[in-house]
Amino acid sequence: MQAQSFSRLLAPLAPVHDRHESFSPTLLTLLKEQGVWLAVHGRAGARPRLAVQCAWAEALAAACPATAILVQSQMTLAHTLALGGTPSGLALVEDMRRGVITGWGLTEAEAGSDVLSMRSTATLDGDSYVINGSKRFISNAGMAAQYLVFARTAPEHSSRAISGFLVAADAEGLSIPRHERKLGLRACPTGDLVLDAVRVGADALVGGIGDGVGLALKTLQWSRPLIGAVGLGIARGAYESLRDLIESEPGGLSVLTGARQDDGHRVADLVIEIAAARALLYDVARRADEAGTLPAIWEASASKTFCSDLAMRVVCEALAIGGRAAVKPGAPLERYFRDAKVTQIFEGTNQIQRNAIVKNLPSFSGEAQLAPEQSTVLGKPAAGMPPTRPGETP
Repeated sequence: MQAQSFSRLLAPLAPVHDRHESFSPTLLTLLKEQGVWLAVHGRAGARPRLAVQCAWAEALAAACPATAILVQSQMTLAHTLALGGTPSGLALVEDMRRGVITGWGLTEAEAGSDVLSMRSTATLDGDSYVINGSKRFISNAGMAAQYLVFARTAPEHSSRAISGFLVAADAEGLSIPRHERKLGLRACPTGDLVLDAVRVGADALVGGIGDGVGLALKTLQWSRPLIGAVGLGIARGAYESLRDLIESEPGGLSVLTGARQDDGHRVADLVIEIAAARALLYDVARRADEAGTLPAIWEASASKTFCSDLAMRVVCEALAIGGRAAVKPGAPLERYFRDAKVTQIFEGTNQIQRNAIVKNLPSFSGEAQLAPEQSTVLGKPAAGMPPTRPGETP
């Protein structure tokens, strides 16, 4: 699989990215040369497949969560631009297939989960819009060539009062006064975006006037499973690091059925939970792909919540089982621990996800939709575990 092959190239770069708190030029070159952008965005004019994008996010996160978030941010933004359907947005998607990086400008200091509290404004002035305001926690700040900025185009507290605009990074009046120093995902540049009388043409509008909230919410139905895939990848990477750590010690993995049987049971629980998370995530993604629709709101929230909570749970267990060798500075598990937490927070906190599920409670009374020929995830052993061979006793 291309994603798994690329993750092996990526793994040696992960500690370098974390230590230097920036992406290496080597990574950006590899993303282009290895065809990653074409693979995740799909062919021009074709609808990207959520299951394929989730597989990429998982594989990248297992090696380097920061790189996974960089790629996930581009998959998410391309989806928003495609939903908007405007010529400038669709042209930018073509540029993104060639590796142009974009940024997402939604969150503000006083408008996180409550988007309608946004204060940034875009005022029509002749045949252009003048944007004023500031944004917080903006991914790819200083790295992006363009930003999708959301701003208020009407004064009322309404879902039709916000619109999205493309703003070039070199636009007059746009500045990035500071970058965040973060616990995890250190290579991902995250900062404030200040817009001081930034003027953009009417063709910078993505979608129509007042479409901003709708675009953002529909995007979240796509992006939340992708964040779930990042969480799943972190869980998988932490499990594999723990497995390698135990295997390198005297007695190897056999100690898990002997002197450390209690730890063995804990590792078994991790395998069970990772397999369950994969089953949920790829079931949601594949059914959305087959139907040609977005995942149901509750399913998007459930996959993000379950997989990101799993990431923290697996990393914490792996640190406890791994002991001193697992927590020393520079150890993979130490980095996974720092990277995992934010997956429970961005794209809507997991508390917000649970609210969304409660507001859209499903019914499970219908017949289960079984598709054995597509159950490839369930048919695979957990990452790092060998397949059962004919004649073997499980």
